Amino acid sequence: MSTTYQKILVGVDGSDMSNKAFMEAVEIAKRNSAELFIARIVPNDIFVSPDASMYAKVTALEKDRVKSQLAANVRYAHNHGLEKITPILEVASPKKEIAIRIPEEFGIDLIVLGITGKGAIERMLVGSVAQYVSSHAKANVLLVK
Repeated sequence: MSTTYQKILVGVDGSDMSNKAFMEAVEIAKRNSAELFIARIVPNDIFVSPDASMYAKVTALEKDRVKSQLAANVRYAHNHGLEKITPILEVASPKKEIAIRIPEEFGIDLIVLGITGKGAIERMLVGSVAQYVSSHAKANVLLVK
């Protein structure tokens, strides 16, 4: 069975595995003449501070830091022949954004993610975005190793 994808979402976080997944998503988008959505989700639950203004400052700094990385992803995709590229930068739950909200909002038909090298105990304690997405997404999911 050969499926043609029109809207491909790739989640990136700066890790080697997400970079590998990103490059795979670019190639799939090229083969399918598809639109590529590149999502960088800053987790909204990692900065804990009793001072609300400190949380806002740290979150803003993190968003600024990843903007340049996201822009580099867009340039790479454009330089490799893609014309329809949509960057997405949010502060939210990566699991829910990539599995549910973004695919519903944009009509995504393929989600591409890198899997981490976490062991079973670490996955159980902190969870895995890839594991959650593969279980909850309505779109097809490609996990890249």
